[in-house]
Amino acid sequence: MDGKYDQAAGNVKKTVGDTVGNERLQAEGKTQNATGNVSEVASTVEGYVQGFTNQVKGAVSGTINSLTGNNTGEAGSTVQQKTGEAQKKWNS
Repeated sequence: MDGKYDQAAGNVKKTVGDTVGNERLQAEGKTQNATGNVSEVASTVEGYVQGFTNQVKGAVSGTINSLTGNNTGEAGSTVQQKTGEAQKKWNS
């Protein structure tokens, strides 16, 4: 959420700076917007990695539970794996 805020606030500062001819405000706006972009990308990558981790953990755990005959554990592992897949898709 902070990334979106910084992007919007940066755009406003840059636009005001452009309008009134204030180079310092323009530069602050560009910097804040860029900071927001980086923050948003970092959050997306973090979410994707978390999804990947959940997907792999669910798949491995599901295989182990399947081999040991643990049907309840296998079902929980499937949920974890599908959750990871959804996280990855959401953060793609």
